[in-house]
Amino acid sequence: MSKILLIDIGGTNIRYALAEDGSNYLDSTKKIPLDTIDNFHAFISNIVSSKNIDNLVISAAGPKINGNITMTNRDLSVNEQELKDKLGLKSCSLLNDWESIGYSLSDIKETEIGLIKNGNPFNGNTFFIGPGTGLGAAFKMEGGVVVPTEIGNTTGLTNSLLLNYGIEKPTTNFVTLEDVVSGSAISKIYEYKTSEKISSENVVKLFREGDKTAKLVIDGFTKSLAEVISDMALNFISGNGVYIAGSLMRTIVELMDKDLFVRNFMSNKKGIHKDLLEMIPIGMINREHACLLGNLNYYNLHK
Repeated sequence: MSKILLIDIGGTNIRYALAEDGSNYLDSTKKIPLDTIDNFHAFISNIVSSKNIDNLVISAAGPKINGNITMTNRDLSVNEQELKDKLGLKSCSLLNDWESIGYSLSDIKETEIGLIKNGNPFNGNTFFIGPGTGLGAAFKMEGGVVVPTEIGNTTGLTNSLLLNYGIEKPTTNFVTLEDVVSGSAISKIYEYKTSEKISSENVVKLFREGDKTAKLVIDGFTKSLAEVISDMALNFISGNGVYIAGSLMRTIVELMDKDLFVRNFMSNKKGIHKDLLEMIPIGMINREHACLLGNLNYYNLHK
């Protein structure tokens, strides 16, 4: 039976797992910091040869152009045809990481989604978003086609969202949307406020402990994420729901003021557009290895 290597390359870590053709289950899942890998292509080649891999599916953080992804937050470029030829594979597919997360929903269980806001779904369109090292997002159309986006690198909302953090004047420190809505943004804004450089995880820890600046930052993040999701829900008419993903976000959603989130999701909307937002459910994907499972689902759909 053919073996499949599934790889997800994020801004910080690389995760991979094995699977067998026709299976819906992952085997031998591993997570490795990207900084510890000197040569990415040699790393993959070693796994392919040692595990007798026939098929490869990679998801990576960056736009796919002509079969190639140059990562947004890393000096790394991946080409699916080049890998297929060099490694002698039967198939090699390359996905944007949020395209992969979109495909992961095809077999997700209700118990793997924590609702933040109830709704009444009215079409099959779904929007996914994940503030991690950067800000990833994808749109899944009714019918199952997943379209990745690059909203994290847009600039139109940045200055208005800075107000949620008490930053009233535009600054070159914050230019793109992911500069104000991402895990990295939480760390960056805390540093801007305090001149203390700490990780986003430690900002969340301080928030849990009652630190006032950390509260300002996490509340500002909560408002900003809600406003971004509100606009994206209208842009894509996401009647099947908006779903948030990411390990950091699971912690933040557990701690954040959900009433504050919902108020900002609905704010500044009127009439039919407010009614539409009322109907859209919002949930947190609590599934481990969403990208790897999405890669496997993609393979099974397209083999």
